[in-house]
Formats: sequence, C-alpha cells, structure tokens
Amino acid sequence: MMTHERKRRIEGIIALTFSTLAAFLGLFWLVFILGDVLIHGVKALNLNLFLNDPAPAGVDGGGLRNAFVGQLMITICATLIGVPVGVLGGTFLAEYARGRTIARIISILADIMVSVPSIVIGTFIYAVMVKPIGHFSGWAGAIALAIIMVPVVLRTTEDMLSLVPWTIREAAFALGAPYHKVITQVVYRAAATGILTGILLSIARVAGETAPLLFTSFNNAYYSLNMNQPISSLTVTIFQYAMGPYDSWHSQAWAAAFVITIFILLLTITGRLIIKWRYR
Repeated sequence: MMTHERKRRIEGIIALTFSTLAAFLGLFWLVFILGDVLIHGVKALNLNLFLNDPAPAGVDGGGLRNAFVGQLMITICATLIGVPVGVLGGTFLAEYARGRTIARIISILADIMVSVPSIVIGTFIYAVMVKPIGHFSGWAGAIALAIIMVPVVLRTTEDMLSLVPWTIREAAFALGAPYHKVITQVVYRAAATGILTGILLSIARVAGETAPLLFTSFNNAYYSLNMNQPISSLTVTIFQYAMGPYDSWHSQAWAAAFVITIFILLLTITGRLIIKWRYR
C-alpha cells in the first residue's frame, strides 16, 4: 500500500514535470517568434528605410520615414499627456486619499482599465473625438494611447509612493516643510526609480499598439507633421504592408516589426536594470 509521503512525492514530480513542459512550450514560441522577426527583419533593414518616404504601390524601394516620424510624434504626445496625469493621480491616491474608500475604488478601476482591450479605447476616442470633428487626427491617436498609459503609471506611482516609509515624511514635517514640498522634494526622490520604471513600461505598452490608431490617427501615405490631420504610424503601416500583395511591402513590414521589437525590448531591459540597480 502506497504511503502518504510517497504519494505526495509522486504528485510533486508529476506537477513539476507538467510545469516544466509548459514553461519550455511557452519559451519555445517566444524564441520562435523573436527569431522569425530577427531573421526576416535584419535582411530587410537598411538606411533607406529610415531616410526615404514610401514608394508608389508595386514599385520597389522607398522607406518608412513618414511612419517612423509619425509613430515618434504620437508616442511623445501620448507620453506628455498620460504621464503627468498618471503621476498626479497616483500621488493623490497614495498621499491625499490614503486609506479612503475613493482610493480603493480608483485603484480597482485602474486595474480594470489596464486589462481593457485597446480596441475598446480606440472606438471610444473615435466616438468622442473623431466622429464629432469629422476626420481622423494624430491628436486622437495620442489621446487614445495616453488613456492606455494612465492606469499603468497611476498604479505604479501609487505603489512606489506607498512603499516610502511614513517616518521620512514625519522627519520632513518636523523641519517645517509643507506637505507639497515633502512630496516633491522628499517622497518623489525616494520613489523616483520605481516611478521611472513604470513610465518606461507604459511607453513600451503603447509603442506596439495598432488597434486604437486604426480608429483615431488612421494612417497617411505621405510625410506629415500635422497632428490635426491623419498621420502615419509604424504599427498601422506594418499591418497594411503585411496584408498587401507586394514582396517589398512584406520586407519593409518585417524590418519595421524588428525595429519596434528592439525598441520595446530595450525599454523593458532598461526598466529591469533600473529596478535591479535601485532595489538590488
């Protein structure tokens, strides 16, 4: 008759085996996808991709300068909108609403917003901005991405500020510092690394978004810096080129996907290194 200890050991071995197989299965597909993007992207990567505008359909050559510039503009504008709102919101929850019901409600709503599909946010901005105005615009795309960034930055800021011991605030109060000075000159400095990491992760979160931009900034086949009109973006261009019938489009889509992947990878690694350096 099998003893209880032997039964537990067998169950543990079975669970460990299945967990290991699941981990290797997930790792295999991750390496496969990254490797596929790397192999096809490096082949198509060249300087003209960053310096030239798209060639006419069916004509070889050209580049994606308009898409790179448009993506950069939309992401920067989204960061300038979303980061201050997220940081200030997280500050309110951690400092002024600490322990109150409204703080818990906002935190729960922020957690829900993090998991909301981005296409829902894109359709929302389409309904409240694009349709009333009558045309797509780069600002609509930036606001859609900013809404995606806000809950990530807000929750990170709240968590990082909550980790700062209250005794540090009391020490600053004892020196006669007002509360806003304590927050900006003491608490923010103590939590700066964690907040910066949250900002980097939120940028990485929106840098590869396509669905919200399809409903907001749409796309533009020409080089444009006018955020009041439809503007090109790298993710939407990848989607359109990948669905197109031309081999040159497919090659450029692979190269653009490789650039975005490397950009997000560098941001993620930077965030991890900051955490390791600060909280080693």
